Amino acid sequence: MQKEKNIAGVFTALIFMSATCFSQDTVRTEEILIPSNRLQNFSTGTKIQNIDSASLAQYGTGNMADLLSSESPLFIKSYGLGSLAVSSFRGGNAGQTATLWNGFALNNPMYGQLDFALVPVGFSSSVSIQYGGTGALWGSGAVGGVVHINNKPQFNRGLTIGTNLSAGSFQNYGEQFFVEFSKQKMVSSLKIFNSSAKNNFEFYNSSLSGNPLVHQSNAERKSYGVLSENSFKIGDKQNLNIAFWYQFNDRNIPPTMTQLVAANNQKDESYRATAEWQCKMKKANYFVRSAFFDEGLNYNSSLSHSQVSITEAEIKYAFSALHLINAGLNNSFAQATSEGYASTLQQNKMALFASYRFQSRKQKVSASISARQEMVNNKAVPFTYSVGVDVKIKKWLSAKASFSKVYRVPSLNDLYWNPGGNPDLLPESGFSEDAGLILKWENKNKFSFRFEPSLFNKNIDNWIIWLPGQSYWSPQNIMKVWSRGIETSTSLKFKVQSLKFGISALTNYVISTNSQSKTEGDASVGRQLIYVPMYSGHAKFSVEYKGFLFSYGHSYTGYRYTSTDNTQYLAPFNIANVYLSKNFNVKGVQFSAFVQIDNLYNQQYQVVLSRPMPLRYYNTGLSIKFNYKSKIN
Repeated sequence: MQKEKNIAGVFTALIFMSATCFSQDTVRTEEILIPSNRLQNFSTGTKIQNIDSASLAQYGTGNMADLLSSESPLFIKSYGLGSLAVSSFRGGNAGQTATLWNGFALNNPMYGQLDFALVPVGFSSSVSIQYGGTGALWGSGAVGGVVHINNKPQFNRGLTIGTNLSAGSFQNYGEQFFVEFSKQKMVSSLKIFNSSAKNNFEFYNSSLSGNPLVHQSNAERKSYGVLSENSFKIGDKQNLNIAFWYQFNDRNIPPTMTQLVAANNQKDESYRATAEWQCKMKKANYFVRSAFFDEGLNYNSSLSHSQVSITEAEIKYAFSALHLINAGLNNSFAQATSEGYASTLQQNKMALFASYRFQSRKQKVSASISARQEMVNNKAVPFTYSVGVDVKIKKWLSAKASFSKVYRVPSLNDLYWNPGGNPDLLPESGFSEDAGLILKWENKNKFSFRFEPSLFNKNIDNWIIWLPGQSYWSPQNIMKVWSRGIETSTSLKFKVQSLKFGISALTNYVISTNSQSKTEGDASVGRQLIYVPMYSGHAKFSVEYKGFLFSYGHSYTGYRYTSTDNTQYLAPFNIANVYLSKNFNVKGVQFSAFVQIDNLYNQQYQVVLSRPMPLRYYNTGLSIKFNYKSKIN
């Protein structure tokens, strides 16, 4: 009954917005440009990294785990090539990174996290990373940061048809096909992908006597999926966007280095459908969004199934070019079944959120404040808020700072898994602070330099950890975690005649420690959390010349402790890759060929204990795209 009441409230807001949008303006007012995304409007004081189009193209036939591990500061906790890959952002756990697809949370309600190995890069047109706590904007889980995966329609581009083909080591094959029909008031596109790999790579098994060279076994995978997107302009004021994403993944789970054989298998199947209606008026924008996600997991014939329906109504209103407010209502209903649950579970989240942004006349100062109150099954979770400010000190120098209250609601598995679930768990909650500078110089597209150092601090109470009991493991709100550190982002671009050079670097220094004893004499107090590298960094060099692109990437990952007392650890590793591509045009058809070599120096390493990673391997491919615009509109 409560679910129906909450959804009815959202649709009441929809009716009000529709009536307003269809009504005629009686007073002529000045039109004010209002960006549609909360990420653009109310992220004042936070650091945002946009993955460039060249990097998206480089990993276009791969998955999001490969992209993020090479192009961002996220530590991707990979269990092996093609296996589970989850994130650790600023010393947090996987559930403390929120991932949004076109504004909708992808984190599974049962596990509270997302497997980035199952997200194809080719299904997105833009990927952005928002640093720090932004729970007031996006809700539960936006503690360490947010990964924004978006698809942006582009009108009036005509008919575009293309394909991407790739082949690589370990019988890794990928095929993609896409077609887009783009008119002045309508865009319709279809993307299809299929990929498979044996993943029977060689590695040195350090768990066996003599460190022998062996082959990975039971690591085969295959995936396929389809994404349909449709956008319509309805008159001068309204837009309608509809998307459908289906995907199936079948992968074997390989043995650890200490196991002789394994025969585990996991199948993931998902259906995701979204719709968004927008009405853009002179001073106000109205939005109503709805989504339905259906996800199933079959692990060794043990079935888990979840369904999530999301409905959201939102309004943005500009009093002037200096003052912008935003208010909205979100309802998310989840239902899940599993052999690990005593019965079918239901969880309803209802949230009211609001934001205000001020911008000075010369745009030298921007400030925003946001707040969110969420109810989970009629129980209030911690009230969440954030304050941020951007200040332009000089033309080449600006500063930013933010302060936020953050939280994460326990997953359904945390609460109700049988045996072990703890229905009395409290949400993880705490505070996050950020401060940073931006130094940048530009010279007529011939030279640009940007340096962005950032400091962050985060304190989280009621941290959920699973602990062993007499008969089984059970989660408890035991830990208090203090995370702090320094990040830097540096980029340099310049031209020398026909040559375009690019140099970039990301560095991270993260201390994330437990501040509270779990048991008497707990040796984890004051120690670095397991699988949180204290030092990590990425560097990239690229050069472009007449359609050729060459890039060299190098990443360093420091010690990762595998025991809470920090007496056991995995050694640091350096991974390099090289990428070479050539773009050319033949009678209006665009071609792009590439070859990439990963782990160039043949390093032996592990990201997760006893989970081997491949030695040197390669991938090569060809993309073909044709666009026809004449008389199509």
